[in-house]
Amino acid sequence: MIQALEPGYTATLEAWAERNPVNTIPALFRRTLAPAGAADRPFLGSKHNGVYRYENYGSVRDKVMAFAAALVEVGFEPGDRLAQLSNNRPEWVVADLGTMFAAGVHVPLFPTLAPEAVQYSLSDCEARVAVAATPKHLEAILAAAEEAPKLQHVVALFDAPAREERPKVWSWEAFLTSGREALDKQKPEIERRLAALKATDVCSMVYTSGTTGNPKGAMLMHGNFVSNALHCVPVLEYRADDLELSFLPLSHVFERVAYYCTLSVGACIAYAENIDKVSANMKEVRPTVMPSVPRLFEKIYARVMDGVSKKSPVQRAVFDWALKVGQKYHEARKTDSVGRVLKLQYAAAHTLALGRLHTETGGRVRLFVSGGAPLRKEIAQFFLSAGFTLVEGYGLTETSPVITVNPLRTPKTGTVGVLLPGNELKFGQDGEILCKGPNVMLGYFNKEEATREALDTDGWFHTGDIGELDSDGYLRITDRKKDLLVMSNGKKVAPQPIEQLLQKSPYIEQAVVLGDNRKYIAALLVPSYGNLKDWCNQNGAAVQPEQLAENAALRKFLQGEVDRLCADLSGYEKVKNVQLLPNEMTQENGELTPTLKVKRKVVNEKYSKQIEALYSESKGEG
Repeated sequence: MIQALEPGYTATLEAWAERNPVNTIPALFRRTLAPAGAADRPFLGSKHNGVYRYENYGSVRDKVMAFAAALVEVGFEPGDRLAQLSNNRPEWVVADLGTMFAAGVHVPLFPTLAPEAVQYSLSDCEARVAVAATPKHLEAILAAAEEAPKLQHVVALFDAPAREERPKVWSWEAFLTSGREALDKQKPEIERRLAALKATDVCSMVYTSGTTGNPKGAMLMHGNFVSNALHCVPVLEYRADDLELSFLPLSHVFERVAYYCTLSVGACIAYAENIDKVSANMKEVRPTVMPSVPRLFEKIYARVMDGVSKKSPVQRAVFDWALKVGQKYHEARKTDSVGRVLKLQYAAAHTLALGRLHTETGGRVRLFVSGGAPLRKEIAQFFLSAGFTLVEGYGLTETSPVITVNPLRTPKTGTVGVLLPGNELKFGQDGEILCKGPNVMLGYFNKEEATREALDTDGWFHTGDIGELDSDGYLRITDRKKDLLVMSNGKKVAPQPIEQLLQKSPYIEQAVVLGDNRKYIAALLVPSYGNLKDWCNQNGAAVQPEQLAENAALRKFLQGEVDRLCADLSGYEKVKNVQLLPNEMTQENGELTPTLKVKRKVVNEKYSKQIEALYSESKGEG
């Protein structure tokens, strides 16, 4: 079994586990299945032949036991690692739970990883078994097998040809069949392993996003996930009749704990086909709960506002009035002071304007949860004014992940909420946020130095984020220590707040702020090409992005937008030069992490010519 570097690292979790006998993922799953009729409740849904079909809890349990038996049968020992390279689907959950029922460690890999990253992760985690969702994933795993000598078996989630040489390849059905046949023989061993399982045993190794350097495998324990889920459930008011639409990668810890929250109350999860189909799937599935990163909310907001801009002056005025009424209604609800007139006004606003947005999202959403990156205040306010409950939270992979979250009844835009029950928070001398609680990881796998940098001997995790509490105890993130740009004049600038500021422009889709070891701040911009058609018509410009990115007049126009938005910043923080990119930065192109954070190192290398052009012109000191 994997051990802690320091005894103090697990003391808080051990204390929590003594008070909470249900403290492992298998125990949580079995608790959900215990009531009469629980096995018949729908659990996992996916689309087949154009229709969503759902498996119930009992069916998933049977597959989990078969998967665990198959693992034990092929020699998988407690503490062994199973790596899974897969998109979101019911088989992902079966492999996750099946690994834990065999007392193993599940290692989720992002399905968009490049082959060299797959090789690194398989070798680093010392995987014994791997799961591949597609032929491309299988090819990447087999190519990496030489560098991963412990890898013995690969399970393909498609009709892959079997092979006997190392690593042996099984089809999904063949592996489950072998488990069903071995279940009677292996069930006593599975039960023995489950009885020995502890809250402090590692159940998953989740690789950090890797915005700089190689990713690190954060070792997360059963009690980390269970405590975080059980603390989130009452705060976010998860219910047994909820239906979550899942589209964020399950390999990201935010979506992972959302699935454990859903599982813990016996609710249902439906998997989106892919990120491009989320809007259509929302109408089909009609979810009640949906966790997301800010990008989804930004796109919905941009689409709505673009549509409103094309309406008649009267229709635009009605929409603006409806949003103002919605904001008043939202604020009045916090103090239970909604009067009769405001109720009537809000009903009219919903009928005339706001209700359409609810229809577009399926008509049943009671909770949006935003995490993984900062959410712009005006976007959060827009959704709240439109009648949605949208709350922002904060956490990291290493904290399983939730540290703070906004209360449903009293969310405060511009903050990431209040401390989740069970967690502790304090600030370092430089304002760094430190977290302690049963949710904090054991450490980084095979990286003692990195572990000691992140965790002190008292179990406090150093987040790397700078923040402050307001007078009501709501946390506000102000900087990121590692992402601070240190200019050549010694001044330090946090890029993310400026990037969010620039993206307020309807003409700027993405922004990357630069200036490390430079004399002034500059930015790479991806224009919102769809919103620039009128500008192109007025300026006689081509509409193709490749040509527009080279258009000097457009660059000057967007510099004007940037100057307007940066007017209130300090002189050294203002963006003094911009270059335009023709294509949106994406995860597939390697520029974004799976949680859609900018990989600054990749961007600096990929767009080095554009960056040098930004600084080849004299723009003055910062």
